[in-house]
Amino acid sequence: MTGMNAYSWIDEKMNEWLGEKNAADTLSQSAPNNITSEMGLALLDVADVIRPYPEVIEYLQQVKEDNFLDRLIKFEGGQEARDAIDAFLHKYGMRCVGEIDITRTRWSEQPITLVPMILSNIRNFESGASKHKFEQGRRSALKKEQALLERLKQLPDGERKVKETKRTIDLLRNFIGYREYPKYGIVSRYFVYKQALLKEAEQLVQAKVIHDKEDIYVRIQV
Repeated sequence: MTGMNAYSWIDEKMNEWLGEKNAADTLSQSAPNNITSEMGLALLDVADVIRPYPEVIEYLQQVKEDNFLDRLIKFEGGQEARDAIDAFLHKYGMRCVGEIDITRTRWSEQPITLVPMILSNIRNFESGASKHKFEQGRRSALKKEQALLERLKQLPDGERKVKETKRTIDLLRNFIGYREYPKYGIVSRYFVYKQALLKEAEQLVQAKVIHDKEDIYVRIQV
């Protein structure tokens, strides 16, 4: 809440005092401890590991099987590629598109869904892009902060406004990243719940109560 309150205060006051709209958007770029932003940067790092190995890239461009990770090690750089993907899945494997829906297939359940994103990162970004993007955002935020504070100095009672704004910007950057942690925690627990439910569903399949363990999703969605 501290980060969100600071976000709202900055947008309200910068609009009131300077006619500056949506200033907090820029000021919050590359804020530390944002688990969702870190996830995107981590996938760029996975692409960097794979980038030097053309055999691995060619294989990924053709792969259609979910067991592709086992076959990666046959290629030069395959073990490095697998280790990088496994490390990503260890931290973010419970996530996926539409992840609030507990029935959605998670990345760790179907790692092949990551392949198009990894290949896109290899095509569209240079090596080291994660560090570059983070640093670019950090510099943009710092530049915006300096510009706002300089303009505030020129206003009546400018010293007070500068002091209040600087303190609130520090609060924003220190805490805004944590807004993503509740969702990360929820999704992490959802995956644990899902695994437990599917384990029970497997017993129902064996007892011939249901035909397929995913038949329980009908009940979950209701």
